[in-house]
Amino acid sequence: MMKLILTRHRLFVIAVTILLLIMVSSVSYAWFVMVNRTDSFIATAAKVDVDIQIDLDGTINELEYFEITDWYTMTKTGVYEINVTDQFAENFLTNLRINILVNSTVDTYVRVSIIDSLTLATIDFEGNRGEVAIVDQPIPYAMDRSWLVNGDPYEDLYDAEVALGGITAGDVVEQVDHWYDHSIQDGYYYYPERIFRNTVSTQLTIPFIEEYDGLEFETKSFGYTLQFAIIVEAIQAANDAPIYNWGLSTPPWGGTWS
Repeated sequence: MMKLILTRHRLFVIAVTILLLIMVSSVSYAWFVMVNRTDSFIATAAKVDVDIQIDLDGTINELEYFEITDWYTMTKTGVYEINVTDQFAENFLTNLRINILVNSTVDTYVRVSIIDSLTLATIDFEGNRGEVAIVDQPIPYAMDRSWLVNGDPYEDLYDAEVALGGITAGDVVEQVDHWYDHSIQDGYYYYPERIFRNTVSTQLTIPFIEEYDGLEFETKSFGYTLQFAIIVEAIQAANDAPIYNWGLSTPPWGGTWS
């Protein structure tokens, strides 16, 4: 009787062991199959990508970084030198052109911040050079815009003058800004449109600062210089990204994030 019980016990242990081995083999096989599969899916990574194009009057000439020269030379990398005293200088303010280049592969929102300082060069009685920031003379940049004259659209006022034979006091002139100025509140100019993009979209050029059209910049006295820096930020339009990353529950220009 005892021998029969031991035999049955051994058979039970063998059966359980075989069952466990089968289960472990199945799990191991399934794990290796899952890890080594190559036909599951193919994912394409999306990107948010913008760049800045800065030139002078539409030429290939680029602005130079601001330098302070004394017994040594200090270059302020990322800070450009813009002339505000000589209207015939190549780097005079009215020659400044800035475009935003969008290479994103997903829908994008863009905002731009200008960090500038009108400065006056100084020299003390020992010959040491320095500079003083002028804070009460804001620069009237010519942001990209178009015009409505008597309800008709024009790219600039010159085109309107040619078409109408001149603009008189009787004409209704309206400036249409292509960027939303929110700089007083948070320091940024916003492009108030969702920029539609996909993986086959070509590079998109969005003008930011254009030529002075209808504005007259008054030159400054000798010794003044404008130190100019620019920051561009881009963010995906979907998944409430502007809300979480920019902290804006609604667009600065009104409405909702589309």
